[in-house]
Amino acid sequence: MYMKGFLLLLITLIVGSAQAQNWQLAWSDEFDGTTLNLDNWTPVNAGTGFGNRELQYYSSRPDNLLVANGLLTITARLEAYQVGTASWKYTSAKISSSGKKDFTYGKIEARIKLPHGAGTWPAFWTLGYGSWPSCGENDILEYVGSKPDEFQSNVHTKDYNGSNGKNFHMVKPFPNVADTFHVFSIEWDSMRIKYFVDGNQYWTFSSLSVTPINYPFNNPNYLILNLAIGGTMGGVVDDGIFPQQLVIDYVRVYKNVASVNKEVSNNQPLLQTEFSDKLSIDFSETNLASNRVTLLDLTGKVLLDETTEERKLNVDTHFLNKGIYLVRLKTGNKIISQKIRKI
Repeated sequence: MYMKGFLLLLITLIVGSAQAQNWQLAWSDEFDGTTLNLDNWTPVNAGTGFGNRELQYYSSRPDNLLVANGLLTITARLEAYQVGTASWKYTSAKISSSGKKDFTYGKIEARIKLPHGAGTWPAFWTLGYGSWPSCGENDILEYVGSKPDEFQSNVHTKDYNGSNGKNFHMVKPFPNVADTFHVFSIEWDSMRIKYFVDGNQYWTFSSLSVTPINYPFNNPNYLILNLAIGGTMGGVVDDGIFPQQLVIDYVRVYKNVASVNKEVSNNQPLLQTEFSDKLSIDFSETNLASNRVTLLDLTGKVLLDETTEERKLNVDTHFLNKGIYLVRLKTGNKIISQKIRKI
């Protein structure tokens, strides 16, 4: 059972903005070619309703999925479309980077122009590998065309998801959001996911608000872009709106290359956020017998507790399995706690 007392202690001890962010582009698709880059994406060809009673058939035809002029355009159409003996009234497109491009932590963003009209339901989102909802779903952007002055972000986890109506979500008021391009992004690490539109933060989903099993975002996630029609969120469709387009200028992923704490001017300890068989720590202050490092697992169990008078310390961590751990550093009267990852 997760230790609520330890959780409250950790919240109290965390020092805000302890780690400087230094974003470096790690991967992108600028859609500069004339075809979808199949090294990055797999187009979906199916019309199963996808668990949401969606009404469209996802097609990879140029009529629905087109790369041209530096843009990826997904077009939803009102048309009679048949595959075998099955038929659909609407077509659209969906692409996934599953098995091709996935990421753990970083800044993920896309510059997007949304469609208009009742019944449209576009999304830019990520999924973890494994069974849903335990794998984790992060809806960076969802938009319901019948509500043109807002969009929303949603998080689905094992115990808090759309199936039981308890998923975490934030509705962001934004008048006429579909009228022009906007940049939708997240900044994601082992402790939290921050949500932004055009560089302005509007929500944070924190691992500290849930048990570890309900923060499944310490594992690789892949990217999805789609334009659904109707369904549980899309609602009643206005057939007079078609065709409608979801236009993507780019998708970019950045990594935080600041692997250590940068707050040297405040004498904050320097700490790796990712480590392997050794965890390097620089306490920045020397000859302090109270320089202490405590390493814990996510249940609060102490795995290592060392005190040193040395400024620099290399902790042997070969005995740890890969995964997420909590580290607490005490130097003088300062105490800092944060999550770190063994790779």
